[in-house]
Amino acid sequence: MSAAPGYLDPHYSLHPDGSRVERLEDIVRKRAAATPELPAVIAPEGTTTFAELDRQANRVAQALLRDGVVPGDRVSYVGENAASFLAVLYGASKMGAIPTALNFRLAVPEVEHILGDTEPAVVVLGRGQERLAAAAAAVGSVRSVVTVEDGPGTTGWVSWLDRVREDDPGYARGADETALMFYSSGTTGRPKGIELTGPNLGQALAAMHYLLEFDTTAVALAPIPFFHVSGLGLALVATLNGSALLLRNPTSPADLCRILQEEKVTHAVAVPTVIQFLMALPQVREGDWSRLRYMIYGAAPMPESVLRDATSVLGCKFLQSYGLTESTGGVTILMPEDHDVTGATSHRLRSVGRPMANVPVRIVDPVTLEDLPAGERGEVLIGGGHVMRRYWRDPAATAATLTPDGWLRSGDGGSFDEDGYLYLHDRLKDMIVSGGENVYPAEVESILTGHPDVAQAAVVGVPSQTWGESPIAVVVRVPGATLTEAELIAWSREHMAHFKCPISVAFVDELPLNASGKLLKTELRSTYGS
Repeated sequence: MSAAPGYLDPHYSLHPDGSRVERLEDIVRKRAAATPELPAVIAPEGTTTFAELDRQANRVAQALLRDGVVPGDRVSYVGENAASFLAVLYGASKMGAIPTALNFRLAVPEVEHILGDTEPAVVVLGRGQERLAAAAAAVGSVRSVVTVEDGPGTTGWVSWLDRVREDDPGYARGADETALMFYSSGTTGRPKGIELTGPNLGQALAAMHYLLEFDTTAVALAPIPFFHVSGLGLALVATLNGSALLLRNPTSPADLCRILQEEKVTHAVAVPTVIQFLMALPQVREGDWSRLRYMIYGAAPMPESVLRDATSVLGCKFLQSYGLTESTGGVTILMPEDHDVTGATSHRLRSVGRPMANVPVRIVDPVTLEDLPAGERGEVLIGGGHVMRRYWRDPAATAATLTPDGWLRSGDGGSFDEDGYLYLHDRLKDMIVSGGENVYPAEVESILTGHPDVAQAAVVGVPSQTWGESPIAVVVRVPGATLTEAELIAWSREHMAHFKCPISVAFVDELPLNASGKLLKTELRSTYGS
């Protein structure tokens, strides 16, 4: 099988006026013209209409022009999800600058590295990020440091936008220009800037636009930060469709449970870890989920037992998407009808679905890059218009990730079944070779989480004089459980081949995750690999 065919509606994502999405800056322009008085953003500090968001973006654009920013300059935002983030996103785009979303959870030295690499002209710091003001001001390229809350040595948001015009500069970015830049999570080294174009974003929005039943009555919640492509993707598609974007940052699974119900959320995005924590709450089973239409998940494997429970309790449509920031987010879809937890196709729950329309996906030998047939495991390659432009100022990394003919090397191991469903088998570097046998941690983790006393499990390889490598498990118990290492190892030997079973188990209160909810196996190897 050289590539699995896409099966979704091939149309390109549409604006309210029926035109194609080619430019990020046009999303808010055209939505404000279509439904100016509808709520665009619902935040603790108030509601912002589409017309108000568009005008605020215009003021940001004019303030940037006043500060000497020119097309192609970078404008960085560091902060939690907020209306000001969206104003900077659209405002920078309207005058041709490249908005750059930074992880607000990073330590100061990590932010300093990214700002030094980005060389932004303006840095906007969201609420609570004043600690970064001195570091931002020290970057030679920075003309202005703006804080949403006034702080010493900075320009406050209100004064920065005071006395500027509200007209749209009208910049129209070229299709081959960088429209937006994210930074990788840095789980495999220093974070890299990922350059995405307007057509990248337009194609990525297409599937959500047509599949998720967004309309002007929808309320979308993306607790995933906007510096992550899936969090910002939901914000963009909500604006595209005239839906309200609810900006709440849940402080706990219980808080998320409350917000989803009280705010009548219709569309939510969550990583599997969050859904797993949510389902552990007793109050979830007594909640009113009648307004919830879709739960979109991805970014990490979902234990099958959790998925079965969640589909039963929440009663909404579930949709999974697999992708990378380098592929502008999701490139496969596991449709709601594929979430059959009891029927003959229930095995598809272990897949990440089938490729979207116009997104070629291949499984290849990671050395020769030759295509592999269905059932054989290899590296996932992604092609088409979703693929990033390049890594920012890093031609070596770009060449290592993009093939000469434009395929994106994901670094993920995967295989297709005969029906074109994609199954992931860990990052290639995560595969454990024990006594000549390949051990795929995701497979072992899925089995371990089937134990009633296991809430979460992560499996990594450690050196072995006898076998080369052996798997160990790092486990979070279900609250109140007293499961022991010996009991879990004995149980695992009843459910899988012995060479796949962990040789030891470490129990922890929580697994290390990055800001995107992805498991940091590098930390586990560092802690338990000796």
